[in-house]
Formats: sequence, C-alpha cells, structure tokens
Amino acid sequence: MRKIWKMRKIFIPQAAALLFVLTTVVLSPNMGVCSVPAKKTLSNTSAEGTIITTTYETKKDDGQLVVKTTSSVKKKEIAHPRAASGEDTNTGRFLNGLDVSVVNALGRMDLAPEHIDKWIDNHPDSTLKELNKMPASKQRKVANIATFIRSINKRISPQIAWREASALVFYSAKYNVPTDLSVGIAKTESLFNPSAKSHKGALGVMQVMWKIHHGMLSAKGIATTKDHMFDPERGVEAGVLLLSRYISAYGTVQKALNRYYGGISVSYLKKVNNNMAMLKRHSEKTGF
Repeated sequence: MRKIWKMRKIFIPQAAALLFVLTTVVLSPNMGVCSVPAKKTLSNTSAEGTIITTTYETKKDDGQLVVKTTSSVKKKEIAHPRAASGEDTNTGRFLNGLDVSVVNALGRMDLAPEHIDKWIDNHPDSTLKELNKMPASKQRKVANIATFIRSINKRISPQIAWREASALVFYSAKYNVPTDLSVGIAKTESLFNPSAKSHKGALGVMQVMWKIHHGMLSAKGIATTKDHMFDPERGVEAGVLLLSRYISAYGTVQKALNRYYGGISVSYLKKVNNNMAMLKRHSEKTGF
C-alpha cells in the first residue's frame, strides 16, 4: 500500500501536466490537428450585387501561417414587373384571360400572345386591350373573324386583321348590331381593306362617306380628320355606328342596309347575306 501511495505522488502531477498540454493544443485556433482556421467575412453592396469577402488563416506544408482572402459577387435578382403582378413574363400581359381559341388562331398565323402585346404598345387605344376581358364567346368571335379576314384577303397584315376583328366584335356589341352583319358589310364594301377609297368619296373598311358624316363623327370623337377614316378601328366604329342608327331609324335590317348602301339594291343585300353565310361556314370549319 505504501508503494502504491508513493506511485500516486509521482503520476498524478505528470497526468495533470499532460492534460494541460492536450487541452491547450485542442483549444488553440492556430495549432493542432483539431484547430479550425479563423475566418472573417465582410460584405459590401455594389451596382452588380453584394460583394462577399472572406479572410482566413491557414498553414503551409512547412507549418508557416499565412492569411488568404477570397471574394465573390452575389448578383441582384431583378424582379420582372409583370412577374410581381402574377402575370406570365414569357407570354406577355395578355396570356391570363385569353381563350384558347385566340391562342390557337394566333398560332395558325405563326404568332403568339406577345404579338398582341406589341400591337397594343403601337396602338394604345386599340380595342385589343379589351380582348382578354371579353367573355370566351366574344373572344372566339374575334379569333374566327381574324382568321376569316386573312383567308379572304391575304394582303391584310395579321396585325390589321386582329385589330379589325377585335373592333368589329367590340363596337357591334357597343352599338347593338349583330356582329356577323358588321363583318358581312365590311367584306362587301372593301374586302376588309382599311385604305379603300371609292370614286364617290367613301373611305375605309366600312366605306363611310366622310363628306356627309364628318360632323357627327367628329362630334362623337370617332374621326376628327379625313385621314382617321383609314385607321382600321376608327373606320369600323364609324360604319357600325351608322348601321346602328339606321336600324333604329328604319326598324328593319333590310331597310337599314338600303340606307347604308344609298338606295335599294337586291344584289347588295344578297352579297351581304352571302358573306354572313361564308363567315358561318368558316366558323364551322375552324371550330372557333
């Protein structure tokens, strides 16, 4: 027992010293296999984004302590203004609310909803801006008429075809005129050509007589100059408004058409009726 007690006096101090050394090595930030290099991270904001700079200490193979610095840029995430409002940024602001018939009709012309976006930017007052707000039934009418116009007159650009189609549907509803009747007259009068001009002075898509109706059209804000009649949508509105007034004044479509034509003409009435039937067959063919 005495020998054991003497050995305790020898080994306890040694064990305590060894434990102190091991603890120092482990807890030292710059020594030992368990050490973790000290790091310092700073960030700064620039026009390109946030610059993150990290400074840390490490050792070379010979044990020499060195300080290294690395930098990286975290670029800013730019939110698309339409994405913020929940709209599809790839297909433009008018994808939401568009009927599939409109998308399909655009596709048949190798176009996409972005083209409607572009046309509205070019013509801010266009009725196309109301397209995705229309009920599906009216959107199908626009799609059908746009493709019908292109099938009748290839010289009409897709942009003008869609503007005319949208205006024919929009203003027919506004002035309480059957849409197919408006379309039938537009085809009969000009083959949908907004630049049409007759030797008698009839102008635009609906061949409205400017010299007779300019006072009323100016007062309504539809056309304040003669050149306005060559705008596809102004020309459509002018013609549909006149047709509406004639229907109200004469009580029947036949009498209204006679007044619109400027006289009694069986052949004119027949052309309009045939064009309305042609539009119906086109709709049955396209499914719009």
